Amino acid sequence: MRRAKFGKSWVIGAALFALLGGVIAPGSHAASPITVSIWTYGNVIDPALIAQYQKLHPSIKIVAKKSDLDGNAQALRYALPSSAVPDIAAVEISYMGEFRNYTQYLTDLSTLTPSSTTIKDQFLGWRWNGMVADTGQVLGIPTDVGGLAVAYRVDLFKKAGLPTDPAAVSALWPTWDKFIATGKQYVAKQKGKAFIDIAQTIYTAVVNQGAQKYYDNSGNLIYSNNPNIQSAFNYTAAASQAILGTNVAQYSPDWNVGLNKGLYATVLAPAWMLQYIKQYAPKTTGLWNVATLPGSAGNQGGSALTIPTHAAHTQEAWDFIRWYTAAAQQKYEFVHNLTFPTVTSLYTDPAVGGLKDKFFNNAPIGKIYSSSVNAVQPFQLGKKDRLIDSTIGQALSRVQLGKQLPQAAWTQAMSDIKRAIN
Repeated sequence: MRRAKFGKSWVIGAALFALLGGVIAPGSHAASPITVSIWTYGNVIDPALIAQYQKLHPSIKIVAKKSDLDGNAQALRYALPSSAVPDIAAVEISYMGEFRNYTQYLTDLSTLTPSSTTIKDQFLGWRWNGMVADTGQVLGIPTDVGGLAVAYRVDLFKKAGLPTDPAAVSALWPTWDKFIATGKQYVAKQKGKAFIDIAQTIYTAVVNQGAQKYYDNSGNLIYSNNPNIQSAFNYTAAASQAILGTNVAQYSPDWNVGLNKGLYATVLAPAWMLQYIKQYAPKTTGLWNVATLPGSAGNQGGSALTIPTHAAHTQEAWDFIRWYTAAAQQKYEFVHNLTFPTVTSLYTDPAVGGLKDKFFNNAPIGKIYSSSVNAVQPFQLGKKDRLIDSTIGQALSRVQLGKQLPQAAWTQAMSDIKRAIN
């Protein structure tokens, strides 16, 4: 039971009033709303849904503090042992291997009322397991899943003599070798323009298609001898050396210019990326379509909501998380913001699984992303996933910029990772 907290002056004033024979009418001193704090990043928490929740629960005030992805994780990592924590913290998938080991600092949601076990079966299995500790504690509820597909410019493909129908475009690249070959064909015909926005995004797409990533199922590091990691690196390096991509950073002003001016023809796009394209290049409506990824399955991104053990308002936080991740709210998020749901019953809901988007030439994005996330092979998440991702990403940037040849960049990356982990 939660005890009310009153200031000293209020207590004295109330006592004097009672001594003088006064009567305090019920409700004449309305309790202040309970403030539930959230640490988040990106578009994980939708202000529109916060407003809706507060309308449904006038006694609750939701305050969300947004940082960038890495900054949010770093702040949470340092805060967890203390009492200076939020009531709810969002954790991105690349950090889940780390945070799901913080069982002493994150609340086991299966112990709350109602238990997380009552909703487990509603969620995509491999996404649910992302924040389940090896010891079984459920430390987070998944808000969304990225999925992965290829957004492409229909007008630019047509100018390059490539097919424009989504099925025909998908057939161009059943494999990553074919994807790179298509890119070479494109840049040969479209002089001065890139095929893909950032070649390094190929790496993430390929590694996330494997049955294992940086750790084996027993938690042992295998980044240096997992052939899929080497293949992902080689594909990305080959695309960079063929100058298939630009040298700009995603979400930068130059990237936005590229979206609008057609300086590149494809973007490897999680579902949420489609919303960025719509937001930053609104005048390109009808110029885009969506094809399947080489290999069909894929994922990039996704978050989970957790409750630190030192949270001030655990039950209120849990009430909000259950509401926010429920089917109705996840449906709203996909229909309005293209954040793909983790509640699997929605994949056959016409509003989600049957969703087509006019901006992308009525591409059946609900069907595309449902198929993509359902075919993903789950792999072991590890404590150093983000560090290894970043270090290999730096190596690939050196290849992209012509500062190192692929083999030298790979060798240095392996050395840098080993030194950083040790």
